[in-house]
Amino acid sequence: MKKSALMGVVSVCLVLLFGMTAYSSDKGASPGHNAHIGKKIHESMLQGYHLAYHLLDLPGRQEQHLMTYIADGSGQTLTRGQLGYLVVGPDGANQKVMAMAMKDAFGGDVNFTDKGRYIIKIKAAFDDKKLLDEFSFEVK
Repeated sequence: MKKSALMGVVSVCLVLLFGMTAYSSDKGASPGHNAHIGKKIHESMLQGYHLAYHLLDLPGRQEQHLMTYIADGSGQTLTRGQLGYLVVGPDGANQKVMAMAMKDAFGGDVNFTDKGRYIIKIKAAFDDKKLLDEFSFEVK
């Protein structure tokens, strides 16, 4: 692995591990969603699950880390299963990203460098459930 790629992975891990404490007192957040890091760009309710989407800037990289936090009706964070993103850029180009399960979320690197509207589609599969969500995000 190249040194710059390794440093990017280490940076994301450090932000995730140590940054959680700085954001853990988000009063007014939904149950199970009080320890999110990054900028919230969207939230949804699907089949009794609360999904929150946050973006993290990655030092020294063009990509941003798209985080998806999922909590069930009782506020329990869901991190088992699989989650993937299909991101359609302003130019119509597709990015397919398989997210990694992390401490309290799923995350993957997505390139939002072009200005304009992105369509973000997710598919989460866990136990016997499948969640499909879609929203738009504008980069100005």
